[in-house]
Amino acid sequence: MLLGGVAQVLVGPIIGMVGGFMLLFGGVFLAIAWSTGPQPWLDSHRYAPVTAQIPGRIVESWAAIEFDPQDLPRDKLNWQPYSKISPCVVVEYSGDWGAQRRSFCGNRFQFREDFRFDDWHTMAPGVPFAFLRDASGFSMPEIRMSKAALDWLDTHPPRDTFMLSKPPPSSALGALREQLDRPLDVAVSSWSTPFPAFQLAYDPQHPDDAMPAQWVEDRRQGFWWGSLIFTVILVVPGIYVWRLGWNFLTGQSGVLLWLFTLLPLCAMPWWSEMLPRLLGHVNRDWAEIGSAMLDDINRVTRFSMGTPDDALQAHGERLVWHIDHGAYADTFGKIHFSLPQAAPATPEAALGALRAQTSAQMLGMDSATRAAIFKRLRQQFDAFARAAQTVFTDAAQDTLRDAGADAAAHRAAKDFLIFASGGGYYEDKLDAIEVKPRSN
Repeated sequence: MLLGGVAQVLVGPIIGMVGGFMLLFGGVFLAIAWSTGPQPWLDSHRYAPVTAQIPGRIVESWAAIEFDPQDLPRDKLNWQPYSKISPCVVVEYSGDWGAQRRSFCGNRFQFREDFRFDDWHTMAPGVPFAFLRDASGFSMPEIRMSKAALDWLDTHPPRDTFMLSKPPPSSALGALREQLDRPLDVAVSSWSTPFPAFQLAYDPQHPDDAMPAQWVEDRRQGFWWGSLIFTVILVVPGIYVWRLGWNFLTGQSGVLLWLFTLLPLCAMPWWSEMLPRLLGHVNRDWAEIGSAMLDDINRVTRFSMGTPDDALQAHGERLVWHIDHGAYADTFGKIHFSLPQAAPATPEAALGALRAQTSAQMLGMDSATRAAIFKRLRQQFDAFARAAQTVFTDAAQDTLRDAGADAAAHRAAKDFLIFASGGGYYEDKLDAIEVKPRSN
């Protein structure tokens, strides 16, 4: 009995690894088969009555981070590969029935260190997404996460400080704030991208169950009979390997093995959640791989909806990025921007408008204030905080052309252009445009 127990302990992980791989392989094949044929067929019938449309407006928006510190291996600080991020909105619409609000959460992605806010304009194909905007027309990116996740970030150091500002933030939370603090990119994207309309579709018998109109239309038209051929092609090896995995894990055969094989398949509509949970009982590594693979398979189809309280992290801890706060509050935040009446049509036009407003306002500042801002911009550049310098290049050149600015302001502007603007300015060229400053 002792030898048998020891053998079971030693062999158990191997059985879990091999059996888990078979379940993963078969489960992924079955997931693709389901999304190819049965799911589109069910959707085409489910959304057939959804024929009425109504405009809605986004009243809340955030990026929901799903991160459980317990999923992180001990002594590991690289938390982002163990986290997911999804865009969520609350949309308000009204009709004869009164005002209604619905929440929608879209495609889920792994939260990577190169993630950025300014290029996120959809939450699913054809379904718009945008963060709310301030009085200047700039987005106010917001993240929500659990308190446990926020506390972990606040009490642990960054994974790596190599690419962070100097001195680096002391916590992973500070590193996260810095990672997503890109005011100029957000400003350019906000001004060159109009805040989106949010068209909804609903069943006239159930107006409280509205859904994104394009999302509904794609599913009403998404089924074609030829897809069932691919479903059969995928189901055959999927069922075979899936059953083989259960046989390897349980040692059962006959009717009992078929019960193990078929009963879990009743959860196919929720497969993205159920398969990783099931694999987690067999082998944790295969569960993580399975979750990532299913996310890739369902990336453009993953979508949830419900009441505002149903949304991911609806009541989570909030982190909000404002243009005039954060690391660039004393440079970019010193300029009071105003969205032009004719909104810029391109990112280049938006950057030009931002530069023009920056230059106009700085010309109205005294020499000491201008010199302080240019010196601070250079300090930020040297400290690898380089997300705002580009918008000040015209202001620096105009300062050199301003005979009313003193020598200190000229010197700070020239040093900024040469050493911290990232624009390849040379002293002889700047000397050619400089007007002799007033004497102190």
